[in-house]
Amino acid sequence: MDTSLAVILEKPETIAVKEIPVPPIPGSSVRVQMRACGICGSDVRYFAGDNPWSLHTLGKQVPSPPNMVLGHEVAGVIRRPGGETPVAILAYKGCGRCDYCRSGRENLCSDMEHFGHGAGWQQMPYYPGGMSEQFDIWEGFAYEIPPQISFEEAVFLDGLAVAVHAVDQSALQPGQRFGVVGLGPIGLLAAQVARSRGASLTTGCDTSDLPVQLAQGVGLGETIRGDSTALAKHLRGANRRLDAVVDTVGSPESIRDSLSMLDKSGTLVLLAVHGRKIPIAPIWFSGERRIMSSANNRYGDFPRAIELMASGAVKVKSLITHRFALPDAPEAFRVMLHKDREKAYKVVLHPELACPPS
Repeated sequence: MDTSLAVILEKPETIAVKEIPVPPIPGSSVRVQMRACGICGSDVRYFAGDNPWSLHTLGKQVPSPPNMVLGHEVAGVIRRPGGETPVAILAYKGCGRCDYCRSGRENLCSDMEHFGHGAGWQQMPYYPGGMSEQFDIWEGFAYEIPPQISFEEAVFLDGLAVAVHAVDQSALQPGQRFGVVGLGPIGLLAAQVARSRGASLTTGCDTSDLPVQLAQGVGLGETIRGDSTALAKHLRGANRRLDAVVDTVGSPESIRDSLSMLDKSGTLVLLAVHGRKIPIAPIWFSGERRIMSSANNRYGDFPRAIELMASGAVKVKSLITHRFALPDAPEAFRVMLHKDREKAYKVVLHPELACPPS
């Protein structure tokens, strides 16, 4: 049986890097040699004992199983006769049978298999994920990437597909105004997607300096160093309202402030959901304002993400702040857990001890 060095979440707050048998994928699969794998904010939440997938999709907290190989933001190569094919991974597979899957809403399937997480699998010694020197993935879920996209850049495609779906949920039209609360990777990617769709204004805020600097570096000039209240105050001072807001924070304050930013018929899209109760005044929804959530991405969003990145409409190279070799994953997670202090934004793992930019 083939083995691979892999990053395993043995239990909450306990990560091990060790050689394990490559976890099998039921049905037809392909073998991928990993070249780069990002640490997502959800990986950090899995580490902490949270389950963001179940919160967004099922509306409840479901404990994760032990011994998950982490990592769903992953790119690598498939070796075939005649050469290697560079690929990025669409990291979940719906059941194909439920009403959601049959109607093209695979992202809402309750029985999906989730790569890099224990959702949907039968009980296994180790659950498959991308933080591994090599891994198997379902046939048809490894998408070829063009030469314009490096392996490191390709780790953003998972988050970019999520951002594409979130902007779809907002129903943003060309010429409308768009805002983001929280300029982490998904928020910043959503802002770039909105810009690519002809938004007349794209603005956002973050409480940390680094995300604001990175946002300005990719051409989003109107960004605010502060919380949602600061962004709402800035917009009031400029006598502006927004047609769509994506909230990646999901706090009572950010939801209240985001609704206050909306113009009539505007949409607030929540990308972070929690179980805390919040007071809501129905008058906040006057003028046909609405609020909705966005969960995961649909299958078709992934090739759209590839096209956006390949065209140069979405830029990500400057967003990588740290690189680690796979054996150093515990240190990489420590950096992500203290990202403000470490000035970390996107941390990327490579299989080799020497890991120069790709």
